[in-house]
Amino acid sequence: MRRAAVTLDPTFELAPVGLAELSLDGRFTRSNGRLCSMLGFSCDALLARDLDSLTHADDAEVAHGCLRRLSALEATSCAWDQRVRHADDSWQWMHVALTLVESAGAVPARFIGVFTDASTRKELEQRFSVQYAVSRALAESESAEDAVPRVLEELAHHLGWRFAAYWTMNEAEGAMHAVDSWHVGDADVEKFARATAAMPLATGVGLPGRTWQSRSPHWCADVVTDGNFPRAADAARAGLHGAFAFPICAGERMLGVIEVLGDTVQPPNRSMLETAEAIGNQIGQFLARRQLADAERASQARNTAMIESSLDCVITIDHHGRILEFNPAAERTFRTRRADVLGLAIGDVIVPPALREAHRNGMARYLATREAHVLGQRLELPAVRADGSEFPVEITITRVPLPGDPVFTAYLRDVTDRKTREARDRVLLEASEVLGSSLDYEATLRALTDIVVPSLADWYAVDLMESGTLRRLVVSHRDPLKMVLAEELERRYPMRPTDATGVPNVIRTGQTEVVAQIDAAMLAAGSRDAEHLRLVQQLGLVSYMAVPVRTSEGTAGVITFVSAESNRHYGADDVLLAEELARRASHAIDNARLFRRVEDARQLLEQQSIQLEMQAEELRTTNEQLEGRTQEANRANRTKSEFLASMSHELRTPLNAVLGYVQLMAEGIRGPVTEAQLADLDRIERSAQHLLGLINDILNFAKLEAGHVRYRIVDVWVDDLLSGVGDLIGPQLRTKELRYTYEPGDAAVTVQADRDKLVQVMLNLLSNAVKFTEPGGEVRVRWTADTERVDIFVVDTGRGIKLAELETIFEPFVQVGRERGELAHGTGLGLAISRELARAMGGELSVASAPGNGSTFTFSLPR
Repeated sequence: MRRAAVTLDPTFELAPVGLAELSLDGRFTRSNGRLCSMLGFSCDALLARDLDSLTHADDAEVAHGCLRRLSALEATSCAWDQRVRHADDSWQWMHVALTLVESAGAVPARFIGVFTDASTRKELEQRFSVQYAVSRALAESESAEDAVPRVLEELAHHLGWRFAAYWTMNEAEGAMHAVDSWHVGDADVEKFARATAAMPLATGVGLPGRTWQSRSPHWCADVVTDGNFPRAADAARAGLHGAFAFPICAGERMLGVIEVLGDTVQPPNRSMLETAEAIGNQIGQFLARRQLADAERASQARNTAMIESSLDCVITIDHHGRILEFNPAAERTFRTRRADVLGLAIGDVIVPPALREAHRNGMARYLATREAHVLGQRLELPAVRADGSEFPVEITITRVPLPGDPVFTAYLRDVTDRKTREARDRVLLEASEVLGSSLDYEATLRALTDIVVPSLADWYAVDLMESGTLRRLVVSHRDPLKMVLAEELERRYPMRPTDATGVPNVIRTGQTEVVAQIDAAMLAAGSRDAEHLRLVQQLGLVSYMAVPVRTSEGTAGVITFVSAESNRHYGADDVLLAEELARRASHAIDNARLFRRVEDARQLLEQQSIQLEMQAEELRTTNEQLEGRTQEANRANRTKSEFLASMSHELRTPLNAVLGYVQLMAEGIRGPVTEAQLADLDRIERSAQHLLGLINDILNFAKLEAGHVRYRIVDVWVDDLLSGVGDLIGPQLRTKELRYTYEPGDAAVTVQADRDKLVQVMLNLLSNAVKFTEPGGEVRVRWTADTERVDIFVVDTGRGIKLAELETIFEPFVQVGRERGELAHGTGLGLAISRELARAMGGELSVASAPGNGSTFTFSLPR
């Protein structure tokens, strides 16, 4: 197995982006931990792959092209976006940047790769694409029947998924049916589409049924393994796995559910579900309006033969244009009584003054020539009520088939509401197109002027909050002279944060402020002085709305709509339209700010990756120098170890002779000795034995460093060995009056170790515990085992070890207590030797301690 190269390059490993070295054929030869974490691979597993095996088939051509250009020295760097395979076989969008590294003679040597997560940016682009495609499909559809198939196709196509269906509820059956679907793929996908069309679903059953029941979007990572998906077998044959569904609502009314399936297992995508929910509301509003309009047209078609395009108002006139009939609906619409208009000329009752002359001329022309230019035609014209107010009507005039002078019947309908809805839809559609045309939201908010003025307002203004301060982005009116007046007002009487009404109040409260009628008292109350009042009065203000723009970060600003010369009085419908415009503006601001943050982060990462490449080259040179110095240090260390081994051997030989002669003299072989002489000889022997122990420690350590220690690894019964090791330190325990406890374990457990080395480590640990435990204390040995390892614990009640000394005690020639002026015994090599022996046997030696709380040494070995 190929393993990651050991490196002394911390910048490479700790970089905030994924970094890798690749061979010319695209194999990974080196990777930092960040890239492994991003892709879910271990570093060994990643180094067993190449870039081609991690590249999505649809992105392979771009990736191969970049590799070819770099290898051919046509470029020194190349960057592209592609989907990269994750360890769990999912796909992740990443931005890949490769830089060619040349060897001597300008020969390509390898690539340095920088991998950054592009998922958020790609997701944002996809959201824009889907929302725009659905909006376009709805805008271009003539009816609900035309719209649904187009929406399914656009939705699935822009998401890259293979199947989409629209489900509706059959109230009589109490079951859902797929009434429209779109798919792409082979015959098995076609079979899945047929199975979908033929399978009714109850509420709560399947993905559509669950969505209908909860009235909220649902995601299924894999429908094949989902326990509540009746078409799972059909989906498996068609290769369909990931799916999501979202409701189509019009207010509180559920119209249907759209279900989308793809060919890969897809983890839940919360952002896509939120987008789908917004799209569902958009489609629902469109379908509700279209269904209503379609129903109206169908009703008209059914009744055409009977009433000849009859509308609400029916007015009959004679050949002079005098009113003969005026039905109740006409009375309500024109706000006048039938008795008051009978016999009057229709032109003087319902025709606006500006059109009356044309009306009389038309009647005269018909009577003279019998040429009908308007008879039988459905026309949209302005009409006038008794109070003089004008409104739009749809009118059809027919000649009544009676003998004698001609008689005409006019069928009229007030289409004010329909015109208002159409104007509202047109404003919202145009506003969405403008707001979605650019990520420069300030420019798009300015561009809304052409849509809002004059269709919704005579004055249009936008104020934005920036660092706690209001800034007027735009104020607009068609009359340049009015604009000059507005600029003078803003200059001389700027808004104050404490103003009780208007923009400052909306910013503080976050609530819409609307005044249907601006009267003189209101103007006087809001003016600061007589000159202020005079200037405001010249604007001719009639009504206004100030609507907050609420983004994810709070109230970002206020959009103000003011009516003046149009004499429009804002009502509830106008407020709903204004708030919807503000809501769409807030989405545009949120999307733009999110994209800006993502783009700034991407540029920062690119700059950092360039700096990292430069630093990596410098560190590579430093690594080479350090490797040379390390080799020199290793040679010096080996020389030191050989010297220590030689010296220890030379010292031990005469020391053994000293011990021998001391024993001969103590036994009286050289003649009788006195008690005082025996005491002196005993001191000499103890000192020599102590010195011999120090020399043996130095010799053992030298052998370890020189690699001359041999190990005989066998199965060692843990309980058998540990139960007897306490006897070896019995004299030391009795001398210091210490309690010793051993806690036995499972007698069948063994470890892989060198038995003698294991005993040596245990004696070192126990001797160390005895040495640093005060008389009357306790030394305890216990052990635990799992399926992989055995942990042996040597616990004492001694004085403990400072935190700063916990690791240094395992270093050669280090003795705890010397800085406190205590007498040091030994060389300080016992723990260093013990740790080296433990590691050589595949184990480890560690310590946990605190001053005054004793110490616990843990000796771990493999089972």
